[in-house]
Amino acid sequence: MKKISSYTFTSETVLGGSTAGIGGISLSVTGDPLEIVNMIPGESADTTFTVTNEGPIDVLYYLSADWQKDGSTTSRMATILANRLMITVTADPNNDDVELYAGTLAGLLDQPPGGRELAASNGSEELLIAIELPAGATNIVQNLSIAVDFVFVAEED
Repeated sequence: MKKISSYTFTSETVLGGSTAGIGGISLSVTGDPLEIVNMIPGESADTTFTVTNEGPIDVLYYLSADWQKDGSTTSRMATILANRLMITVTADPNNDDVELYAGTLAGLLDQPPGGRELAASNGSEELLIAIELPAGATNIVQNLSIAVDFVFVAEED
């Protein structure tokens, strides 16, 4: 098989016990960053995060993708790539497979609608985040690169 085009997508996340807390809300996220280099149309990659409510009250949490241009890619071209990359976020991937979001990377903002409930005092769940460059992606995204941070926000339930 001959590779015609190459694509780059890089996800840098602040992990390794990241915790944010305000008052009685304390949410931690652990997992491995995802780095994809030279992604070609039809390829996908995934990673798993564990979201834990370390506070004493039930919370609703939301996930957003904060993306920006990387390297020599311009902001306009990064926007094109973010609108082409497809992302699926699945809660409890080993059991219930609850799809929280499926759409473009650019559209991943405050998902799922209404939030996802997480019980107090160490209630946790795994999230599988899968990213795909669809097989029909054209050369317009060739050699583009973006950096992405996955941002988790919690509020009292």
